[in-house]
Amino acid sequence: MVGRALRDQFAAAVYRLLRPIVRQLIAQGISYPAFCRIVKEAYVDVADREFVLGFKRQTDSRLALVTGLSRKEIARLRARRADGHALIEVEDTLATHVVGRWMAGPPFATRDGTPKRLPYESTSAKGPSFARLVRQISVDIPVRSVLDELLRSGVVALQPNGEVALRRQVHIPEKDVAMKFSLLGSDPGELFSTIVYNIDHPAAPRLQRKVVYDNIGADALAELRTAAAAIGEEFIRRANLLLHTYDRDRNPAAPGGERTRVVLAAYYFDEDTSEPATRATPPPGRIRRSR
Repeated sequence: MVGRALRDQFAAAVYRLLRPIVRQLIAQGISYPAFCRIVKEAYVDVADREFVLGFKRQTDSRLALVTGLSRKEIARLRARRADGHALIEVEDTLATHVVGRWMAGPPFATRDGTPKRLPYESTSAKGPSFARLVRQISVDIPVRSVLDELLRSGVVALQPNGEVALRRQVHIPEKDVAMKFSLLGSDPGELFSTIVYNIDHPAAPRLQRKVVYDNIGADALAELRTAAAAIGEEFIRRANLLLHTYDRDRNPAAPGGERTRVVLAAYYFDEDTSEPATRATPPPGRIRRSR
């Protein structure tokens, strides 16, 4: 374990690592409480599997000491895993509940579930409106905040007459999104593990290299992306030939030893480093209250 100063630096690095993760969590509708549950489950799972004492069994007290979680919480999570329950459970967000109620029939939809265009507010207590819809779901979050988020994510649109229209009733992902999410769970973890390995083994580091320039004009990006793709394809082709030679499924004469998974990878990344705009663009249309 490193000293306090290095631990603070490590925590700062984790914060930078979390920023793009949190960005996607919010974009995918995974709330902070749901993320906390995921983190707790990961803490217990990793501690249970990888921080075992060789001379005694893994106890709830030991895991509580290592993770900082209570023994009660440790016991609950271990029992769920032992019973075969899925550890990762994510609840629907408020926006998801709003859309679901909107399509559930009168007064916000027709009897066959076709969503109506709703005024923002209605002067009639029983009249359908977006505000009434949101208040049926939650009393804690302002109606306008819910509308702003649904506008941002493209779920609703403000019509020229001020009504709120549901644009996306169901999100159908692309065919390969599930595979990309699988890579999201594996590739960053492999890179992170390589960096940590190199911190722990400075005398014999693993391959970890990148090239960075911070003043490249955006007009050159299309050309750079094309060239980077060609370089990456060549790298992957040569890496595949190298690993193929040593894979015992394909070459029984390859060197023996414990079964090991080996990864060689390359990636390209760019981001806008110019100053962000200071003025927000207002949403199209206007809010209408029904009379």
